[in-house]
Amino acid sequence: ATCTSHPTFRMKCLWLSLVLVASASAEVGSSHPRSAMKEYPPRIAWKNTTLDWFRFTADPDTPEEFRQRLLIYDGFWTRPTGPILVFFGGEGQCEDFYDNSGALFELAPKLGALVVFLEHRYYGESLPFGTTAASYSNHGLRFLTVEQALADMSAVLTRKVELFGCASSPSACRSVLFGGSYGGMEAAWHRLKYPHLSVGALAASAPVDIYPGEHKAAAFWNATLDTFRQYGGDDGGCARWIATAVDRIRAKNVDFAMLTSRFGTCSPVSSDQDVSRLLLYIQGALSTEAMVDYPYASSFVTPMPPNPVQYGCQHTTTLTPTSPDSELFVGLNLVQNVFLNFTAELKCHNISAELFGRPDTRRFPPTVPSDGAPLGDITRPWNYMACSSLILEPLTSDGDGFFVPQEDQIPDIETACRKTFAGVTPRILWMPHAYGNGVELAKNLRNVFFSDGDKDPWRVGGMPSNTSAYSPDGSVTRLLIVDAAHHQDLRFSDPADSATLTLARELEEKAIRQWLTSG
Repeated sequence: ATCTSHPTFRMKCLWLSLVLVASASAEVGSSHPRSAMKEYPPRIAWKNTTLDWFRFTADPDTPEEFRQRLLIYDGFWTRPTGPILVFFGGEGQCEDFYDNSGALFELAPKLGALVVFLEHRYYGESLPFGTTAASYSNHGLRFLTVEQALADMSAVLTRKVELFGCASSPSACRSVLFGGSYGGMEAAWHRLKYPHLSVGALAASAPVDIYPGEHKAAAFWNATLDTFRQYGGDDGGCARWIATAVDRIRAKNVDFAMLTSRFGTCSPVSSDQDVSRLLLYIQGALSTEAMVDYPYASSFVTPMPPNPVQYGCQHTTTLTPTSPDSELFVGLNLVQNVFLNFTAELKCHNISAELFGRPDTRRFPPTVPSDGAPLGDITRPWNYMACSSLILEPLTSDGDGFFVPQEDQIPDIETACRKTFAGVTPRILWMPHAYGNGVELAKNLRNVFFSDGDKDPWRVGGMPSNTSAYSPDGSVTRLLIVDAAHHQDLRFSDPADSATLTLARELEEKAIRQWLTSG
């Protein structure tokens, strides 16, 4: 019998494919993408950073300062006046952003530039209270805000002479900001709040316009399916059966025991709320798999093979929208495991920790240890930020995925936030009020280049397609890069890159040179 001759054999083939996913992890281990940490080893520096930039009286219960890390590479720098390429560290340890941002090291020698990465407070080793236990307590997390992080960067840019040995001339060491994803959001927002401290910013895959009331959740899921449709390599069949499988789960008339067994959840699916958590988990995994659909093996976020979307779709070619639930769910689990569990280390899927309703924050061993995650275990600090001000960006899928929830799910997420972080009241409209939506940003920014890959569902929350039309001087632009994934333009160039991605990098370099020349 063959995989297509009988449903029973199709089912066995799907289970066999799961084994193939696990066994193929050895292929990822033998493929080593370029590493900036190895090719351009940084000098690690520490600076004393004010803990609360917006407090002007002493507080005997909290320290005045904490130690914050910088990763610095000066191998190309024309000291002491050459420009500085300054990267906003995001939600994770700084080494991972350094390692996966090779484009800066390709640009720096052309400009004679110094390269600086600032680690975000509360991530990596930049812990305000010294330990994760103290820093991640409800009381300790109160200084984790976008505003504090932007001020941290300002303190770097105003201390260039002291920190880097720059000349004191106003024209020396002109700074260009860089960031990807949340780091790109920071770069853009810093240009809005502190425009005098840099000459421009490259904000890659920065969802600066995805807020409650905009109703973008459906568009985000459709963008995920569109990536599977365009890049799955099966004429869109993969996207069709995935959409059907998710819709069948959403209907909530599926046997709980089947969901538990087919998706290998750590605890039984036993209620409609558990089904909602499972959906967030699955859709978070699939959207993030689409987001990081790089054409080469990558360990950014999780270890994955080249073209993970196509990989998953090629292992489920027997499925159609008319396949029975049992087969669809096995296939769906296979596809999400290309992202979540390609190394076969994750033994079960912990849907109980989803930030929804009343989450169970237990870790169900043996899940992947936190020290094995490239960014580190960022679940608690990032979800605190989501709960306080970025409510549509909670972590999902064992802390590895992201998904934009539906508007009617926000109250359940707020409930989970209040349970997880006692005393925290979400301010779900603070960010659009403080920084504006895409159109408002385009009207008020200057010298910002926004880029998005068409594979990345987060492009739905990016700047308007006609951003430059709203920019008074045309210096704020947005480029959608065909056949590119999440801030792929910040990574090392690669022979597998699309022609459109190569062109995008050329346009970005041109813009940066103009900023450095004109200021």
